[in-house]
Amino acid sequence: MGTVPELLLLATPRGYCAGVDRAVQTVERALELYGAPVYVRKEIVHNKHVVSQLRDRGAVFVDSEREIPEGATAVFSAHGVAPAVHANAARRHLRTIDATCPLVTKVHVEARKFAAEGYTIVLIGHAGHEE
Repeated sequence: MGTVPELLLLATPRGYCAGVDRAVQTVERALELYGAPVYVRKEIVHNKHVVSQLRDRGAVFVDSEREIPEGATAVFSAHGVAPAVHANAARRHLRTIDATCPLVTKVHVEARKFAAEGYTIVLIGHAGHEE
């Protein structure tokens, strides 16, 4: 057996899942295509370094789609949004780009399917967390 290291260094920032990576790339691409500002509902990733870099490039992070000027470009984060958010964005003529993680979308689809079949859906997670 080898020796145990006395010091363990953690890389900062650490990586994140493929869904978040895809969402970050979506914001970067929206900035390239449409220019700043691009509004992002909630922080796209729980990583202050990435958020800061995107903010420096022209991303504007908001808590609600109601904070986005009518007709502006808006990206929905990897965490997904409720159908009411999509409807409100459409009423406000926002150009929306949905960067919801495909795995999150799959959970939403499955939950709707089972609820329609009469099952009770129980969601377990962190209170107040977008996912």
